[in-house]
Amino acid sequence: MRWLTAVCWCSLDSGLLFAYHAGMFQMPGNRKTFVVTCKRCRHDVPSGVSEFPFQSITVECPLCSELRRYLPSEVFLGRPDQLVIHQQRAGGR
Repeated sequence: MRWLTAVCWCSLDSGLLFAYHAGMFQMPGNRKTFVVTCKRCRHDVPSGVSEFPFQSITVECPLCSELRRYLPSEVFLGRPDQLVIHQQRAGGR
């Protein structure tokens, strides 16, 4: 007969207990927004809408400055590309 021994949580390696990937937790800056994929440079850019659009919208890509019209089927809930976020933080140069 095998005996199970209770293990105190304090005897476990605390590095293993807290070794979670940062992407597992929703942080305030990690929220998803409505984005579109730029038809020219293929990066995900913010659509500029706070609710799902039921009509076509016009979006200007902050990376390539392409102004395009997008159908509601082309708008999705996601995260803007890192290059877009960096461009917006740098002041939109």
